[in-house]
Amino acid sequence: MADYVELNDKAAFHPGYYIREIIENSGLTQEDFAKRLDITPKNLSLLIRGEQRLSPEMAVKLSRVIGTSAEMWLNLQKQFDSSTLISRD
Repeated sequence: MADYVELNDKAAFHPGYYIREIIENSGLTQEDFAKRLDITPKNLSLLIRGEQRLSPEMAVKLSRVIGTSAEMWLNLQKQFDSSTLISRD
């Protein structure tokens, strides 16, 4: 699965795209970031590659670690999912 979907000159990015950017800018390894989220590095890797949906539980964990809202992460997933469905039609 791609980490973004293009439709009508607009793009919707999988939440993993943003998580990857945050990790790169933080100077942490994926393993260290996974520990902070209390998840396995494998699950974080799947999420970053766009191969796993962002769950409500993960949204809460991200909001706590990064200082954002869980709703922001869930909205990113919702936009990506909507764009994916539309692009298949």
